[in-house]
This record gives sequence, structure tokens and C-alpha cells, in this order.
Amino acid sequence: MRHADTHIYRRSLELIDLTKEVLAELPNGYGFLSDQLRRAVSSVTLNFAEGCGKLSGRDRRRYFLTSRGSAYEVAAALEVGARFGVVGTESCRRGQALCDELAAMLTCFR
Repeated sequence: MRHADTHIYRRSLELIDLTKEVLAELPNGYGFLSDQLRRAVSSVTLNFAEGCGKLSGRDRRRYFLTSRGSAYEVAAALEVGARFGVVGTESCRRGQALCDELAAMLTCFR
């Protein structure tokens, strides 16, 4: 299976784009949140792609579950940013919806 041909991969890239916009707006003093978001959103895409390259179902599933966990981490980081008042409500809502969609797809993807 080629990862770039999947809906999951395309949606994970959309999440990166949204997160990039959020990161550009973070004020000084929120480097911790920036680093966490950057790592977590990258992990969604990269672990999914790596899982697609695995031959055994068990290996694929492990990477997909890691990717799923990272999607939840991105959703939580966006909420933390919103609670600190540095992530807009609409960006948070859109990001969390994307994360929920990705997590659901990664749960079922084989």
C-alpha cells in the first residue's frame, strides 16, 4: 500500500497545514507548546507512512496506533493553547475535528 494515496495521509497533511498556521501565531513564551505541537503533528503523518511500509499486520497496527495517539496529543495541545488564550477557538475546533477524524480512520485502517 502506498501511503501517499490514502485519505489518511492527505488529511494528516491538512492537519500539518493547520498546525503551521497556529504555530505562526503563537506569541513568545510558548516555545514548549510549539515544540510539542510540531513533534506530535509530525508523528501523525510519519508513523502512518512508516506503518504503511511494514509487511506484518502487527507491525502496521503498532505504527497506526502510535499515529492515532499523536493525533489525540495534537488535539490536546490545541486545547491547552486555547485555554492559555493563544490558539483561536476556530483553529482549535477545526484541528480537533481533523484529529478526531484521523483517530477514527487510524483505528479501522489495516
